[in-house]
Amino acid sequence: MIAAMTGATLLMVSLASTVIISTSLVEPTDEDGRRTRDRVISDRINHDLRYATQIDATGSYSVSVERPDLGNQSQTLVYEAYLNGLTRSVSGGESTQLDPAAPSVNLHVDGYTAPTAGLQTMRPRIRAVSTAVTGGWSSSSLTIDLPDGARPGDLLLLAVVSRNAFFVSASPSGWQDLDYRFNTGILLELYGQWMTASTPGTYTLNYFWGGDLAVAMLAIEHANSSWPFGWAGASSGTSVAGVASTYPRPLENTATIGERTLNLQFIASTRAPTPQTSLGIASFTDCVNRVGSPGTTGECSLGIASRTGPMPSLTTTPHVLHQQSASWVTIAVEVEGDDE
Repeated sequence: MIAAMTGATLLMVSLASTVIISTSLVEPTDEDGRRTRDRVISDRINHDLRYATQIDATGSYSVSVERPDLGNQSQTLVYEAYLNGLTRSVSGGESTQLDPAAPSVNLHVDGYTAPTAGLQTMRPRIRAVSTAVTGGWSSSSLTIDLPDGARPGDLLLLAVVSRNAFFVSASPSGWQDLDYRFNTGILLELYGQWMTASTPGTYTLNYFWGGDLAVAMLAIEHANSSWPFGWAGASSGTSVAGVASTYPRPLENTATIGERTLNLQFIASTRAPTPQTSLGIASFTDCVNRVGSPGTTGECSLGIASRTGPMPSLTTTPHVLHQQSASWVTIAVEVEGDDE
């Protein structure tokens, strides 16, 4: 019994010590403890204000802060300094006491409402490319593979340059007509669709017997899932060898293009006027430079170049390098990004 009583006494002493220690942590009486508590409160307030979209005085002793929560949903925080000390509540929930002593309050809210914290727009990027061309022999179909590495959610663009084909249709179906342009002896068509888990690994392009084609498929990541396309434009002409002013030039709309916009240029031409080493468009990166039915009367070329954002200011106007005369058409497309 004595041992039991001794054990109980020790337990009570231990509990009392625990209560004393806990109380001293909640209500520090020393200067270092007060500084620690003040720093914790200051960090909490600064964190709430960092993401605030609106701050209002809701009374003589309280301030409300509007800010997004972790799920990007709006929440209201209320700080009050009154009879219960300094308290904080979230969206009408139970108040939490931050300090048992209410600090002096001197409110001044300038009435400025910050814009809601907007998510950054991601940069669309060409993830992968695949191409296919006719070889110049008589046929009525051409197969193109889905680009290696393409993933569900990617924007797929199919660019088709044709001569002597009269019509081109892709199988399986599912492609949406986006744009087409033609000039003497040359046609450029652009199609699009979103990649899904059921997107086939290959597509077959059917056309009139003996047609000539150059085809490319782009897989673009981070394209805006609501509607990825901004401005689009087109041009056509006939290049004269040695006269740079007649060559195709990249197009863009300076009023709509942003720093994160994917700037795509599609160029189609008769023959093979562009050197296979480069399209030659200053400030752009070559993506595709292919020739369909090379060395034949149906020879046709497809070039695709890209950059992020608007073209820089250059001393000379960028253009596609043509080393021989040819009919050409271009389509320019701005692809906007999704939100992070």
